[in-house]
Amino acid sequence: MSFFRLVIVSTVLLLLGAGCKRVVISSQNIDRYQHDVVQADTLYSITMPELYDLLLHSKLIPHGGTLERLEVKQFLDSVVCDTLTGFAANEIKLEDHYFYYRMFRRPYYDLLIKEWLRKTVYDKIELDSTEVVKYYYNNPDVFSVEEKTLLYHILVTGLGLKYSSDSLYYRSISPEKLEEETAEYAWRLYKLLDFGEDFKEVSYLYSHDNLAKSRRGWLGWVARGVYKHPFDSVAFSLKPGEYSKPYRDEDGWHIVYVKDYQSEGLPDFDSVQYRLAWNGLMGERANKLAQPLVDSLAGEINLEFHEEVLDTNVYFVDRQQWAAIVNGVDSIDFTDLRSWEEATRKKYKVANTTIEMKKEILRRLAKRIVAIQAARAAGIDTLPYVKAEEERMRHKQCKALVRKGWTDIGWFPSDSMVEVYFQKHIDEFKPEKPLKVQHIITQDSVLGEFIRDQAMAGNDFLELANEYYPGEESIRRDLANLGDVGPEDVPPAFFKAAMSIQIGDVTHPIKTEYGYHIIKVLERFGEPDMNQARSKIAPILKKLHAMEVFRNYRDELYRRYQVRFPGSLYPIHLKPLEYRTD
Repeated sequence: MSFFRLVIVSTVLLLLGAGCKRVVISSQNIDRYQHDVVQADTLYSITMPELYDLLLHSKLIPHGGTLERLEVKQFLDSVVCDTLTGFAANEIKLEDHYFYYRMFRRPYYDLLIKEWLRKTVYDKIELDSTEVVKYYYNNPDVFSVEEKTLLYHILVTGLGLKYSSDSLYYRSISPEKLEEETAEYAWRLYKLLDFGEDFKEVSYLYSHDNLAKSRRGWLGWVARGVYKHPFDSVAFSLKPGEYSKPYRDEDGWHIVYVKDYQSEGLPDFDSVQYRLAWNGLMGERANKLAQPLVDSLAGEINLEFHEEVLDTNVYFVDRQQWAAIVNGVDSIDFTDLRSWEEATRKKYKVANTTIEMKKEILRRLAKRIVAIQAARAAGIDTLPYVKAEEERMRHKQCKALVRKGWTDIGWFPSDSMVEVYFQKHIDEFKPEKPLKVQHIITQDSVLGEFIRDQAMAGNDFLELANEYYPGEESIRRDLANLGDVGPEDVPPAFFKAAMSIQIGDVTHPIKTEYGYHIIKVLERFGEPDMNQARSKIAPILKKLHAMEVFRNYRDELYRRYQVRFPGSLYPIHLKPLEYRTD
């Protein structure tokens, strides 16, 4: 009977264990999960395989890993909201929203003009390769380049070593010794390169040039005269693929690597230079062909001016008020007029433009309008690909209009909100360097106890440092004065001991990798200050507010389109970007 019960219990436990197994979606099992994860009343839905495919084509967790269920839900929310925003955008009449309509109209009109010029000018020009080559060599002033080299860089400085993981040691040595250590460090990096280490990787890991190291040492194309001597003589003596020996200038020690080199003068004529020359020659020919056409259109401009308002300061007139009508069809409004106002005032050195000045601006603006009218007359706006692009541009601005509810750009937290957050999270705003300390290093714990007794007996701590601190006597006081420190600046045992004593007290000898430290605490900076924390709190509150605004926007969309989530969401595992399917 007991055996039977054991079998039953074991079976139940196995079943429970199987039922509690964590499900993670991956390329290995996605075919088993075909259910809808979201549905809406617009016949819109997303299945689990479709969601998985969207994630595969995203840039989330580029190095691969697992998105937990909450992260998957957040991604799904963003996809669904974007789609529903598009549905809502379909109901917008863009012409009723002045600024968004203008945002659509400008690139659309640019497209009409571009396509009109292509059909009336560019398509009528034929260039052969012989002409392009001749044009290239006949215009060396246009296509010549200065001598330059494509560089990567490693910088080593004493200051960088002082803020490295071994900062305590480098701060404890004399300037002369620090200079020796800096040079030795640079040569050690050079030996790493000699051993076959990748230059970019060494720069990323060890360089003290924070800007360049974030780009793995990349400086880009550099000409002569950009960097300090002896940079030019070093960099321009290297061939592509070579790196220099460490060299010194006033900023520190440098190692440079040349990836490519461009000599001064006309570059070798290749496909890149051919395209540049082709574009240049085409531009010249097109200008000659287009100018008579543009002049002809300009001669046909008929402008009706809005005389009643043109004598008014443009900033006192409603932006949407028309200023002129071109050929009885298209209007130019005061927003267009304002765009030229300041430049015109500066040109004529006046506080406000006159009617004639405004008319001059309007005549200039009208030239663009007649080109648009010519494009319409040629049927450019009826071409299928132009109509498709028009619809895309229009829908983009309609979505932007709807998406206004997604954000609250002008919001800023009040003082009371900052104070409430500060009081709730006061521990987060404690100073990074809460102590000001002095210390003395010795290799003998007995001597350390003696020094500590002398300090506690009232002897001046810096006088004791001057007598017992190792190294050159002239700098012992400076080395003993560490100043403000935090847990990142000193070994853990050092910081823990210093935090455990009161101001003015001295620790017993504390053992670290550098020896025994006798530490005196001069000041504590323990009380957080709300005014100092304000600059950190405001961005946090803005982010929290933005998340709340988005949630409200999302919830309203979900109610409007009756969004529901009928199937379960699971964690999803993604491979690194380079291994994901196209």
